[in-house]
Amino acid sequence: MSALFVQKQPVHIADLESCDSFGEPIGALPEQSYQEFFSCEKEAGDISMGTWECEPGKLQLDLKELEFCHILKGHWRLTAEDGTVTDLKAGDSFCFPRGWKGVSEVIETVRKAYTMII
Repeated sequence: MSALFVQKQPVHIADLESCDSFGEPIGALPEQSYQEFFSCEKEAGDISMGTWECEPGKLQLDLKELEFCHILKGHWRLTAEDGTVTDLKAGDSFCFPRGWKGVSEVIETVRKAYTMII
């Protein structure tokens, strides 16, 4: 296959669609939206790529998928089940390992580019 799957300038996409919550809210449910530009179902796992945005708020996470993320804007604090705190800002990349548990706190609206393997 020679076709490329492209999402141009994800930091500037204006028409993200509302989506289900990434986790269980702690307090008010923060608004979340996304735009997927690639998905594929395989025997080894479903793959999804796109852009996700979340307004400030807190979510309890218990992740079943492996996910690579690149922060495009905002400030995100992740506190792992063991108490480890990681602050992430625009330009940072990281990976949620399968089975990660903890609290997601969006301090300033976060937008990320992601690749998720379910």
